[in-house]
Amino acid sequence: MKTGNFSRRTAILGGFAALALPRGGWGQEREIEGGIGGTGIVGVLTDFGSLVVGGRLVASDRETVITDGFGPVPESSLAIGDSLTVEASGSADALIARRVHVTHPLVGEITQISRDLVVINGTEVVLPSGARSAQIGQRVAVSGLWRENRVIASRLSPARSDLDLVAGDVTRGLSGVAVGGVPVTNTLPNQASGSFATVSGRYNTDADRLVVQTARGDRFTEAAGPLRELAVEGYLEPTTRAPGFRISGLGHSFARNLNLAQFADERVLFDGPYVDTFAADTAVVLPEDANRRRQLLRLLASQA
Repeated sequence: MKTGNFSRRTAILGGFAALALPRGGWGQEREIEGGIGGTGIVGVLTDFGSLVVGGRLVASDRETVITDGFGPVPESSLAIGDSLTVEASGSADALIARRVHVTHPLVGEITQISRDLVVINGTEVVLPSGARSAQIGQRVAVSGLWRENRVIASRLSPARSDLDLVAGDVTRGLSGVAVGGVPVTNTLPNQASGSFATVSGRYNTDADRLVVQTARGDRFTEAAGPLRELAVEGYLEPTTRAPGFRISGLGHSFARNLNLAQFADERVLFDGPYVDTFAADTAVVLPEDANRRRQLLRLLASQA
């Protein structure tokens, strides 16, 4: 596989009109070893018909398994704004979901409210528009994206379990283990820093710690076979390892020779091959406004 530095893919929005350059690579050779494999998609559900997630159109069938952090859920429960992890098979223009996982970064009780922010499991959550009726004491499941140690929410829905949950990157340090920045009891012996984990249990407000009852590693399960391609919506955060950035909450490393600095402060949709590392070869800067972002992602899905 050969990769190089990014050339910026342009996305221009004027009012509610969106214009994106044709989908494709930027002077890089895309060689995916081992033949066709699964496509992993991480992003926010923006449309139905088929599912539109991360600028991809994905169909479902009777064999599609749909879950959240507490078990199976019906497809009818999916809603615009849900943060999804999708494993799909098929060609880029005919993807079929083998697994759809509603990946809530946080499930827990709202303990603080301040204008457009709430605090859940000790973590700041930036509320989406239309979610201003949040109340202290509510138990909610948060959909959205990690931006370092806070969550940019796309949807709040009623929690369907009395257990608290955190799903995100594992961090190990002298003070202990954290998931998504939330300190947890040290029950993740096999999870390295930078890997992905989902933990559930009881959040202790006084100790600022989640007492873990269940823990699972890995965002993807190979439901569609070994991953060969990724499409990921997210925010970058700095890291000490090359190329100097990772996607908050993803748990997969970029290829080391990518130049990502130009995207450091943006919400971005990255796309490209995956063989041990994410050799992203396209990137689209996404607007923070949900309606404009939805329109642009819909356009990208129609061009795939």
